[in-house]
Amino acid sequence: MSNNNTTKQGELLSTFNETNSKRTPIQSALTRPLVEAIGKCFLLLSGTTEEVQDSNDESKTIPRAVYEVRVISSKTRLPIGTVLTVKIKGSESVINDDDNKKLLLGLEKNKVVAFENLSHWNFNGSEGLSASSMRVLDVSPQEAMNL
Repeated sequence: MSNNNTTKQGELLSTFNETNSKRTPIQSALTRPLVEAIGKCFLLLSGTTEEVQDSNDESKTIPRAVYEVRVISSKTRLPIGTVLTVKIKGSESVINDDDNKKLLLGLEKNKVVAFENLSHWNFNGSEGLSASSMRVLDVSPQEAMNL
């Protein structure tokens, strides 16, 4: 018997905390609408690594993985097909240029991914998504549409 947070194989889809927390009630309230808006898993379109300036030391740069993903869940407020960008500071992309070409040309099997600690930010009229890591799930895009 599976619930909405696991696949048929028992794989955890999301680390979204969907229960109310006494220690972080505001964060709990803000996180739940995010999963309702964008979903728990996504179709991977591409991945790159960019170098960004380290906020603690201006003479250093650190890697940041940048993933383009497509909303595939039919249970979200955003329409299926919406493209989002998720950035992971301090991490290199697990997708290389050759993988990107294969994904673009349809030569690579579609990959469904989930993000750990996915969060939304909004600052000075811009917004984005950040996460601590990304996982490739063992589910088909068709299965993910109903999660």
